[in-house]
Amino acid sequence: MKSKLLLFSLFLIHWSFAQVETTINDSADIKPETKITFTQFELSVPLQGNKNRGEVFPDGSVNNSWFVPEGINCSFGYGIHLNKWLGWSAHTGIGMRLSEKLIVAPVFSNWRIMPKIGEETRVGIDVGIGRSFAIGRGDLSGMYKRVKFNLEASDLQLFLEITSYGFQLHNTPQGSISVGFELLSF
Repeated sequence: MKSKLLLFSLFLIHWSFAQVETTINDSADIKPETKITFTQFELSVPLQGNKNRGEVFPDGSVNNSWFVPEGINCSFGYGIHLNKWLGWSAHTGIGMRLSEKLIVAPVFSNWRIMPKIGEETRVGIDVGIGRSFAIGRGDLSGMYKRVKFNLEASDLQLFLEITSYGFQLHNTPQGSISVGFELLSF
C-alpha cells in the first residue's frame, strides 16, 4: 500500500510540473518601456566685453580677445518630456559674476522645444522664468528670465544663454550672456 501511495504522489508531482509553460516573446513588435522624465545638469561661463582689447603686453603681444570670462554658472533640473521634443522642467542653481562680486541663486521653470534636424541632432530653444535671489546682499531678489539657444547631439548639449536676474545692483540691471554645455539623461 505504501508503494502505491508513493507512486501516486510522484505521479501527481510529475503531472503538476509538466503543466508549467514558459514562453519568451522576442518579437520586434514589443516597444521598450519609455521614461517620460529627464534630468539635466548645466555648466556655463558668463562672458563680458574685454575692456583692455588692443592693449600691448610687456612681451610685445597684443590683447585681441573680444570677451573674457566673468564667473561660472551651474544649474540642475528635473522634468517631463514628450519624445525629447517638448519638455517642461523645474530648475535651481547658482551663478557667480566676479566683477560685481555677486552670487545669485535662481529657482525657475523651464520650457524646452527641441525638434530634430538630423539622426541624433536637435536644435532648439529653452525659455525659463522664475525668481532669483542674491546671496549675501540682504533681500535683493527679482524676476529671473532666461533664453537659451541649444545644439544637442545625443545627451550632450552646447548652448548660448541670455539671462536677466530682475534686479539692479549699483543702479545697473544685472544679467549675463553665457556659453556652456549641458548633460541630459532621458
